[in-house]
Amino acid sequence: MKWLPGGWQRADRAGREWATVPGRVTRRNDATARMGAERGGSATRVYGKQEQPPEPPAPVGLGPEAQDVDVSANSFRLLLIGGGVSGLGTVLCAATLANNGSTVGMWVWQLVFGIVFLGFVISSRGMLSSRGFLLDRSGFYARTLGEVYGVSWNEISAIGIGSLPWIEQKRPVHPERRVALEFYPADPGFSSRHPELERWRVEEQPSLPGTPSVRYRFHLPPFTRLPRAVERGVQTVAPRKWVGHYRRHLPPIHFPDSTKL
Repeated sequence: MKWLPGGWQRADRAGREWATVPGRVTRRNDATARMGAERGGSATRVYGKQEQPPEPPAPVGLGPEAQDVDVSANSFRLLLIGGGVSGLGTVLCAATLANNGSTVGMWVWQLVFGIVFLGFVISSRGMLSSRGFLLDRSGFYARTLGEVYGVSWNEISAIGIGSLPWIEQKRPVHPERRVALEFYPADPGFSSRHPELERWRVEEQPSLPGTPSVRYRFHLPPFTRLPRAVERGVQTVAPRKWVGHYRRHLPPIHFPDSTKL
């Protein structure tokens, strides 16, 4: 026997009546509903007898052939290798200067190792943002900061890897800006349908013939195998969309006309 509101009842009968059933909504009388609303405040939603809680959205299922390209993991490995080597070099140079005296050459090497180490530390700021791409036959998915943004393949006309040279227009190119994954929308209305992708939207001179000037660009960390991983993934799930590796160009620099100043 088990004590329940209303008196003693058999345990097996009570278990059937009070067991938690998936999808079951417990009804409340008006007094209980008012009490819950008062305690919970304005953020508490109490459903009446004739109401049902909204159904959660159905999750998007990825197929078994889905490809996961983890950008954050590659950035972390790059930091361990490059940052570890440059950091060790900086410490060794400092120890040599402390024990053997100051020399110009050793100061130069310490400065070089220190700058390289600082560059790796600064570039690692986004390694914990869970950046990456999911490539499936249903579409292209970009994930960052715990959020996933998906685009179906019929909305994409082309996808590829665009790269800049180390020196472009007589100015050096930042290593983190050299290589990028780019996809081109299939129609002009893509931007209005996907405002959540506005942060990656770029409008430049077309890099390939037949492609629009609007594209969506996702920069990749340098000195990694991510471009090849992206290529394998797209070739597996959407080979007709892949346009390969191509060279990008920086927008021209417009200097003010000195005659009009």
